[in-house]
Amino acid sequence: MRASCANACAHMVSKRYLALDGLRGVAALAVIFYHAPWTTHFSNLEATRNAYLAVDFFFILSGFVIAANYARNIADGRDLRVFLTKRFFRLYPLHFAILAALVGLEILKWAAQSGRASDVAPFTGPNSLSLLFENLLMLQGLGLESRLGWNPPAWSVGAECVAYLLFAAAAIAGQVRRSASVVAICVLSLGAYLLIALFQKTLDATFIFGLVRCVAGFSLGVAVWLYSPAAWRAAPLVATVAALLALTVAALAPGGETVAIIPLFVALTASLQYDRGLLAERLSTPAIQFLGRASYSIYLTHMPIFYIFTIVLKRVGHVPFHAGAHGQILDIGSPWTGDLLFAGVVGVTLMTSWATYRLIEEPGRRFGARIAQSLASRTGRQTGIEQSA
Repeated sequence: MRASCANACAHMVSKRYLALDGLRGVAALAVIFYHAPWTTHFSNLEATRNAYLAVDFFFILSGFVIAANYARNIADGRDLRVFLTKRFFRLYPLHFAILAALVGLEILKWAAQSGRASDVAPFTGPNSLSLLFENLLMLQGLGLESRLGWNPPAWSVGAECVAYLLFAAAAIAGQVRRSASVVAICVLSLGAYLLIALFQKTLDATFIFGLVRCVAGFSLGVAVWLYSPAAWRAAPLVATVAALLALTVAALAPGGETVAIIPLFVALTASLQYDRGLLAERLSTPAIQFLGRASYSIYLTHMPIFYIFTIVLKRVGHVPFHAGAHGQILDIGSPWTGDLLFAGVVGVTLMTSWATYRLIEEPGRRFGARIAQSLASRTGRQTGIEQSA
């Protein structure tokens, strides 16, 4: 594919990527399956164990969307302020609100005499004060501690903030506009993923190699934007084939072999941006678009909801538990019971996410946009339409 950067820029900034937004919602839902802390009928499926790979799709999609919205505009420090302001108010309000809610739960545990509602004393272990400080500063994905704590999925949000700074530095240096950089970006990024798979035997890297994983995925998304033509007739076919292959890898590939899914995520991002074809149509339906709009809330709220369900099951239901690879596993007994509880978590998560989207995310985004517009007006610039990322 040969690309006209100017045409691609005009094509991308002026539209919303409905299919990609829908796919992001589906990916957020997949992460819930990965974190279920009790046995279900799908617990031992390879696809469930590999559902963490949705985070890599988030990274790639974020790089693409951020480049499409900002690559041409970050030319000096004033534009940088607009960019960082909008990103801060896009991400931090919900992150802070959820941390505040979790702190409230710890205070309730403390008021209930340190452990009557939980087997872990308040403000200790994964919910320690030191980890709270790290989470407030969104540093939990930088490897400063040997555990994530509080709301573990938020590590990727903090890592993305570093990717934003690196992207801004590259944009100011004029490197993001160079199509010649695409090959180098792809080689280095895919090489980084291969190294993670080699040393970790999995791509599920968080506080160790998590930042490398994030920057590699984000960079691949930027490369997609750099090399995208204004039109691509084969996009619907490529999207369908890439989706089928990605599902196959997720369902069958163990451990580090899942690295094969990364080029497929790149192909999906590149092909679905045009919103053409049967797959794009399915991802643009109202139900899937709801998931897309609420995807950030789904991603950040589902673990606290699992946490609350777990406390209730331990305290009220006296459900025993044992240590698992990713934390405590409740001994529910029947997988049918686990399925029912999981359905309850999904339902509560979706309702909570819609509320947090309407009451926290959107007001925060609008407030940030007003501040950014004020900053832009001082320099005689206008802030453009921003696709959600």
